[in-house]
Amino acid sequence: MILTVTLNAAIDKRYVVEEFRVGEVNRMKECAYTPGGKGLNVSKPAAIAGAEVVATGFVGGHAGQYIEESLKDFRIKSAFYHLAAESRSCINIWDEKNKVQTEFLEPGFTVKEEEFRGFVEKFAQLVKEADVVAMSGSVPRGLDEKAYPILVKKAGKKVILDTSGKLLEEGIKACPTMIKPNIDEIRMLTNKPCHDIQEIIQAAKEIHERGIEVVVVSLGSDGSLCVCDDGVYRAVVPK
Repeated sequence: MILTVTLNAAIDKRYVVEEFRVGEVNRMKECAYTPGGKGLNVSKPAAIAGAEVVATGFVGGHAGQYIEESLKDFRIKSAFYHLAAESRSCINIWDEKNKVQTEFLEPGFTVKEEEFRGFVEKFAQLVKEADVVAMSGSVPRGLDEKAYPILVKKAGKKVILDTSGKLLEEGIKACPTMIKPNIDEIRMLTNKPCHDIQEIIQAAKEIHERGIEVVVVSLGSDGSLCVCDDGVYRAVVPK
């Protein structure tokens, strides 16, 4: 079983407009709502591929109920910690004429210290049945960079950590099994320029030597590379 952790789950709303006009009334050509947050964006393809997936994290209010109900369509089991406040929404506006998108990301609710402790207790029970844990994305207000290290240590299983900034910087100190930084993030973690592929490989090796078993560096349209005990691998994606 794959246990995914989405501490800042959301309803992702995609609006399609013919041409987005600032300061005017914009009528949508179409709209779509999906359960979102990076952890749930891991859950969905894993479930589609046939894996047993249990999703946890925080949800709240009617929006939280919608997130849980929507996950049933993907055959994903919900095991969220419930709050009274409403879960957030994230809006993506696609401008068909100019081929650009604009995003509005709500900050979401604030998690209290006792609520996080309650979640950690729930997580400790869920992780017993998991083969691997995927922790992804931002954290809600009230939590800081200490959240992921606490969960990584509590897991005691293989952990994939995909986050950024201070959350990633502190998270790797708990030695998750795998991380997936992009070039900017690996520069931040190693203070190396990473101007070419060899420099990126050396930076990834440095992180690997700190105790991270698998370091996958996202290269955008150039694919990705992986550094692990078995060697260095490069994945090139089709255009």
